[in-house]
Amino acid sequence: MVHDDDRIAVAASRALVVGGGSIGMRHQTVLRGLELDVALVSRRPGVGDFTDEMKAISVHNPDYVVVATEAHDHPEALNRLAAAGYRGSVLVEKPVADRPIALQVDGFRRVGVGYNLRFHPAVDLLRQALAKETVLSAQIRVGQHLSDWRPGRDYRETVTAGPSGGALLELSHELDLLAWLTGPIEVERGWAIRTGSLDIELDDLAICVFRLTDGGLASVEMNLLDRWPTRRMTVSTDIATYEMDLLVGSLYRSGELVDCWSVDRNETFAAMHRAALSDGVGVCTVDEAISVVQQVAELRDGGRDG
Repeated sequence: MVHDDDRIAVAASRALVVGGGSIGMRHQTVLRGLELDVALVSRRPGVGDFTDEMKAISVHNPDYVVVATEAHDHPEALNRLAAAGYRGSVLVEKPVADRPIALQVDGFRRVGVGYNLRFHPAVDLLRQALAKETVLSAQIRVGQHLSDWRPGRDYRETVTAGPSGGALLELSHELDLLAWLTGPIEVERGWAIRTGSLDIELDDLAICVFRLTDGGLASVEMNLLDRWPTRRMTVSTDIATYEMDLLVGSLYRSGELVDCWSVDRNETFAAMHRAALSDGVGVCTVDEAISVVQQVAELRDGGRDG
């Protein structure tokens, strides 16, 4: 659900971002744009306002915390916040963890997970349409060459290239979007491979098949290889066929343009934060995010049939 910016009040004045990498800095920029007083925790020398959560919670006293460390650290980051006495709302950057794991979240007011593409206007409009129709099939393709993700930085030194990365985890937006748009999904088969064209530890190409809530099937390709970035989704229902391109910002219904939006990436982050800071509607839940991580584990194991 996309929130009306004029209707939703930001119910916080001070925010804390834990993690001084590129995604943490993006969250900091967006939250400052929402006129919050934002502090940063980073263990990188000279980057943050604080080097640990305990002091940051004590001194800055935030109303809202964003966890933007590496995925394998997310569970421990939540534990550190709890140990520091924080009880407010938290947004954990996606994926919520690098493996299926039980997270301790009961002590917080609310915990959401940062699948910001839910807040793209094309996604919102498509979700409204699909709620009234029976989904028969879906096809998703997302890809971009890893060397183009973070210009000026050696991709071999990024989290994507390490043991907490890979195409399935890093591009897990698509798994969340598929379930968000069509209902709960079940893994049928999956193939995740390292082609050898990139110097990374895990998969750079995955092909997946899912069973949909309405009984149909979905196929998903996720890769770190495409030399021309792609983020498209085609959905056929009992009434129409939809084509959504999130890089162009367009949505077509049976060949006719529904609308086209020019959406800056930070706009979807801002909409997600507004929702998280108000009623939480539309923000990915911990249970939904853990389901995505479980699906990644199943897919890396070959799916239902192994």
